[in-house]
Amino acid sequence: MQTGEMCGWKVTGTQATVHYTTGTTAENMVIAKKTSGPCSKKGDSGRPVYTVDSSGRAFAKGIVSGGGGGGGDSSRGFFAPCQLIFTDIGLANSAFPGKVAWY
Repeated sequence: MQTGEMCGWKVTGTQATVHYTTGTTAENMVIAKKTSGPCSKKGDSGRPVYTVDSSGRAFAKGIVSGGGGGGGDSSRGFFAPCQLIFTDIGLANSAFPGKVAWY
């Protein structure tokens, strides 16, 4: 599992169907990519995806499902960007009991 935050992701797709190498298929996923810095690693599933505004408030965006890629390659990730796959927080909030807390 990674420690700390991983910044710099840009959403490149929504409502995507993802076919994992395990044979599992996930629908309505969000895809984000970046070309530098650390990629998601095995064990990151279930981690929160969030943004922080200029006042320092965090806003939930989703829950990590998978990812990978080569943001650290010799081309600085240009040819093999990191990819992050996550469930949109609205979908997760409606699919599971309880709800996202607001403070």
